[in-house]
Amino acid sequence: MRISKAISSLLLFIFCVPVLVAQSIQIDRVEPENWWIGFQEPEVQLLVYGDNIQTAIPSVDYPGVTIERITLVENPNYQFVTLRIHDEAEAGTVELEFNRGEYSYTHPYEIRERSSDPNRNQGFDSTDLIYLLMPDRFANGNPENDNIPGMLEGVNRDNPNARHGGDIQGVIDNLDYLDNLGMTAVWFTPIIENDMPPEYGAYHGYAATDMYRVDRRFGTNEKYLELIDKAHDMGLKVIMDMIHNHVGTEHWFVKDQPTSDWVHDLEEVGTTNYRASTVMDPYASDFDQSAMVKGWFVKDMPDMDQRNELVANYLIQNTLWWIEYSGIDGIRMDTHPYPYKEYMAEWSRRVLEEFPDFNMVGEAWMSNPPATAYWQTGFPSPDGYESYLPSVTDFPLYDAIASGLNEDAAWDRGIYKLYDILSQDFLFPNPNLNVIFPGNHDLDRIFSVLGEDYGKFKIALSFVLTTRGIPQLYYGDEILMTGGGPDGLKRKDFPGGWEEDAIDGFTAEGRQELAEETGFPVVESHEFLTRVANWRQDKDVIHNGELTHFLPQNNVYVYFRHNDEETVMVVLNANEEAQELDLNRFSELIDGHTEGYDVANDQTVQLGEVLEVDALEAMIIELE
Repeated sequence: MRISKAISSLLLFIFCVPVLVAQSIQIDRVEPENWWIGFQEPEVQLLVYGDNIQTAIPSVDYPGVTIERITLVENPNYQFVTLRIHDEAEAGTVELEFNRGEYSYTHPYEIRERSSDPNRNQGFDSTDLIYLLMPDRFANGNPENDNIPGMLEGVNRDNPNARHGGDIQGVIDNLDYLDNLGMTAVWFTPIIENDMPPEYGAYHGYAATDMYRVDRRFGTNEKYLELIDKAHDMGLKVIMDMIHNHVGTEHWFVKDQPTSDWVHDLEEVGTTNYRASTVMDPYASDFDQSAMVKGWFVKDMPDMDQRNELVANYLIQNTLWWIEYSGIDGIRMDTHPYPYKEYMAEWSRRVLEEFPDFNMVGEAWMSNPPATAYWQTGFPSPDGYESYLPSVTDFPLYDAIASGLNEDAAWDRGIYKLYDILSQDFLFPNPNLNVIFPGNHDLDRIFSVLGEDYGKFKIALSFVLTTRGIPQLYYGDEILMTGGGPDGLKRKDFPGGWEEDAIDGFTAEGRQELAEETGFPVVESHEFLTRVANWRQDKDVIHNGELTHFLPQNNVYVYFRHNDEETVMVVLNANEEAQELDLNRFSELIDGHTEGYDVANDQTVQLGEVLEVDALEAMIIELE
């Protein structure tokens, strides 16, 4: 066993001042709580926390497991013990013994075999259709966990910014609904503990107070595993939402910090300037870059300092632990450009080193393709940065949808914006791995954005489901949920997720009632999305086929997805009037076909000299 100079000094201190160590040994936490044999990186850094734990000396006596180093920090309640798990080690319980004078304490530490089940850690790609939901707002499957004694916030459905009681059981109960809808993956906002005061409103999950524990108002770690196992049995993937930029002010290691540089000092750095472009700006000042990366996202979210190697190891290991422990298939990393980019690159590299088939998408909320492409692995950045990140969120494409479908046609306006944004795909090393979407939990509802116009909505959804990339929808899109403005109103409860709800949007009867109550074509929308989503599941031509598009004319955009076996023609008419298309213009892709099946409208169409397209209509024509 290697013993650091700091430990040598500590031993001398103990022998010289025995009165200070005449106390029993208390350990409150060891994180991660277990580890596995067979990782490429054989070391695991254990955070050991307990009253004055630095004066206790750890040792192990287990075949194939040794203490590589012991790191002491400013706070005497912490020590970091790095174990090396050698190739010859076998699964079992390592007795991690701590000794302080006449006292000793043994902590059982389990090392396990890694799972060989192929139905886990699968990754996600353009074959998938992701359904994003917020557990607190989707369905309340277990009202008994709504209010937990000792936790800081209970349920108040009358307040849009409070907890409403949705939970993991609610997701489990509705997996059949998602499967029938045609989804192949489910991503939900963070489920780890967010025990923050009611005035903050941590229902969204982005202010962690324990990174190894599922929030008890959502369920338990075991309930989370149950959800993942059931989803996998049904052929659904699960994507976990993570945050490494910040935690919540009530996090236990913020309230008693290991080191003075565990988080950035709010009084010194303030809040972030939210200018992520400064990270790659060749002319950015150190002042602006520092404000972006070091500043707290909000005053309730302490900003982690990943330059501290102990912090970086803690966060990376937390990710690896959740992947191996749970079997999740992917990760969505919140606020990806906000931490130190060197750390985020190392995080991505380490994850893919241990899980080569995995995928992670970084939330890169940038305003243009170059700034977005910078974060995707393989981008030829002049500063030499390599992110190792496979997927990025395509906010520029979303902006083109939201603005283009609300504008009158012009040289550079209207539906031309969809064409224009895709024409810049040469910037992305792999645009087919971009996650594309018509909305999410931070945006106004797409149906509201488009003026509650079903025709525009249908065009937006048809585009997202057939263009390049990995499509993601937001819960309730299928039943034309509305909302915008304050965050709580963008995140309304799914109707029918609570026993007391008057209308159940999960059922056909409930959707008919919603249509009658709102005047929206809810039934038609749900049937349209279900039909296209299920059709899409086995269409390699949509997943990986070539994309050829034609310059929009008269605010009509036509593009084709094609491979050696199939051709699909997509027609998007963003006009308030019907249009007549001259099909001779598209003969290079129509290639003699005279008939096709329009999936969007469930009808056969004839492909002669011209094609009549109704006002504000989308057609997805499978050429036959």
